[in-house]
Amino acid sequence: MKLLATMGNRIPPSVRATLRDWLPPIFLRAIMHRLYAQTGRAMDLPRTSVTLVNIHAEADAVPATVSDVIFVIEVDQAEPLAGDLFRRRFNTSTFPSEPRHFVAFSKLRDGSLLTLGYVHYTMWEGGALCGGLVIDDRHYRRVGEASRKAIREAGGVAEILLRASFDLLPDDLTAIWGLVGDRQSEKVCLRVGFVRTESDLLMVVWRDGRLTEGQKAEWIKRASKLGPF
Repeated sequence: MKLLATMGNRIPPSVRATLRDWLPPIFLRAIMHRLYAQTGRAMDLPRTSVTLVNIHAEADAVPATVSDVIFVIEVDQAEPLAGDLFRRRFNTSTFPSEPRHFVAFSKLRDGSLLTLGYVHYTMWEGGALCGGLVIDDRHYRRVGEASRKAIREAGGVAEILLRASFDLLPDDLTAIWGLVGDRQSEKVCLRVGFVRTESDLLMVVWRDGRLTEGQKAEWIKRASKLGPF
């Protein structure tokens, strides 16, 4: 136990986040309890109201359709659901608090939920700034093979998440904006309706069909000055 206590004191936050993803809560709590008994120091556990799942992949009983295995909802408090994933992916200690948050879940046969992805939108000048898109590949691998097949055939988690979140945004948006520097992400964005602009990395989905080419050019000029979002 002395060795375990020493290791516990040296576990950095990023590694703790990884352990949370891979170990069942009951096992984590047992470890934390023993460490506290040895060191007198508490280690933080994930704060979430979602039932976490076991570490084994889910076996599919019947072939699945995509609506059976993945759904997207808007939540007010996304940090307990996607905070560790977001911080790990973007190498940050913070989590966005103000934007509109959307989370993609998969529901397993035992009723437990897996967070598969996250994206947020900041409302700006009648439009929406899309950012923070991240997919949890480790959780995705726990989904059963038939379910993964259904997700792949629908374009993948990122495409499903973007399309569904677009539908949940206001109908009267001028545009949805994104900064895309990854080639694979760009492919997904093009499939869901984004188009490239002359501004480096900036992509847009035009939602107002009344805009003229001149008006679009002016919007692109304004959006390109925003910086990272």
